[in-house]
Amino acid sequence: MPMIKVQSFGGIAPVIPARFLKDTMAQTAVNCEVFNGSLKSLPDVGPTVHTLAKTGTTKTIYRYGQDLVSDTQYWFHWLTDVDVCRGQIAGDTSEWTFYTGDGPPKATYAAIATAGNNHPAAYRRLGIPNPDASCVAIANGSPDASDTPETRVYTYTWVAKEAGYDMESGPAPASLPVDCTADQTVTISDFEPTPQSGYNITHKRIYRSVGGLFLFLAEISAAADSYVDDADPDALGEILPSLYWNQPPDDLAGLTNMPNGMMAGFVSRDVYFCEPYRPHAWPQNYVQTVDYPVVGLGRMDTTLAVLTTGVPYLMQGSSPDSVAVVKSDLEQACVSKRSIVSFGSAVLYAAPDGLMMLSSNGSKIITEKLFDFRLWQSFFKPESIHAYAHDNKYIAFYDNDGTRGGFIFDVASGEFTLHDMWCECGYQDMQRDKLFLGHANRTLKVWQDGDNQDYTWKSKKFTMPQIMGFSCAQLESEAYPMVVKIIADDAVIHTQTVQSRDPFRLPAVVGRDWELQIEGREEVFSLAMATSMTELASV
Repeated sequence: MPMIKVQSFGGIAPVIPARFLKDTMAQTAVNCEVFNGSLKSLPDVGPTVHTLAKTGTTKTIYRYGQDLVSDTQYWFHWLTDVDVCRGQIAGDTSEWTFYTGDGPPKATYAAIATAGNNHPAAYRRLGIPNPDASCVAIANGSPDASDTPETRVYTYTWVAKEAGYDMESGPAPASLPVDCTADQTVTISDFEPTPQSGYNITHKRIYRSVGGLFLFLAEISAAADSYVDDADPDALGEILPSLYWNQPPDDLAGLTNMPNGMMAGFVSRDVYFCEPYRPHAWPQNYVQTVDYPVVGLGRMDTTLAVLTTGVPYLMQGSSPDSVAVVKSDLEQACVSKRSIVSFGSAVLYAAPDGLMMLSSNGSKIITEKLFDFRLWQSFFKPESIHAYAHDNKYIAFYDNDGTRGGFIFDVASGEFTLHDMWCECGYQDMQRDKLFLGHANRTLKVWQDGDNQDYTWKSKKFTMPQIMGFSCAQLESEAYPMVVKIIADDAVIHTQTVQSRDPFRLPAVVGRDWELQIEGREEVFSLAMATSMTELASV
């Protein structure tokens, strides 16, 4: 006689009719884990580990103090969607950190960031503006009539020296030429006043032209109003490094760290790259432009994923001056910047048709066998999704017109389950191997750090070849009690509070379509239903 036995548990696939699901799959899988065969409870979030200082709805959290092992120090937080990158700066002992999304791009470091509780406590504007006014160069003394005059041109830059890192601006416009002989000195003056608000400019660097190149002449304090050049040509230093450097645009967004010292960001359809290992310098000649407005950026291996309102793009290159741009082979827009999650070798994001994956193996809607367009839209309102990576899983939260919850997509197994938790923001702390979640009451809690939750798992619809009844069932679980519901032809015909692995009797009811539902908090290994105890014992 037919019997029903489920001994491996899977997730949901709403696009598939209930009777056509695989035997392991579910119609309902809420607050459970099904990623390793057995059926487990998804633990609740843990107790509060920290309370944020800022009043309002927090949209971004970031744990500063990456070299500390701490759940509480130090939580940067904002009421806007902010992207944060730790600086790739050689010898950095101050944890320079950069971010966009809170006004113009900003920079901060340990000594100014961690005062008080409202972190970051202070910041600098990222980058230094280029001086607009040229300096004035005047030759001193009388030229040697027997010497051939040299024509010189001068420029200067502004420099902010702070916490072991030098930010240098691009150069001012070149001075007017000045002719002088070897026995003359040249006074350079009339520098543009340094900007004050948001910057900490400490020095000026002066460069002198030789053979069409600007070479380093001297560094003077920001307050100095003149300098006398009496240097021999052989005493000049390096070539001006910042000839093409610019301060990043005020509306730069989506700051993303890349390998080889690069950072990327975007403005509208333009993707910007910084000078390698110089996060304050963003040359215009590194800009790449795509066809559609950029929504956000992701990173996989050495490739930048550029997600737009149209086609995704992949930008590849070990240096910003050699970036190649490739269009994705699948046209799927990104509908939520906060849904973008980087997994090392792949980038996932919410698209109109489902969850999209970009990888070196190509692009695909990885939920296309689970949801169609209508179901995806009706379940989750994808533009509301914000998500985070944890344990190779895509942990998502959505707000569907006031109905809040989330889902988990396991990248390795492809299983998809729902949960009924909600948060405003999250941060994956790789050193702690924890996913921290921020809530509307300003508390931070850790994902899966609490007690087991009550879960519900409902099987596929098992359709028998003819109307029949089952007399007994058995649940193999790690612990008890657990609740099993038996459903025949869409009606619950029996609810059993299971206290042990011993079989239990079912009422004498017949039906054609049978479903099994498990509720509880314990790990389950199998559930079987048969027409006799002998049959049940033989499996």
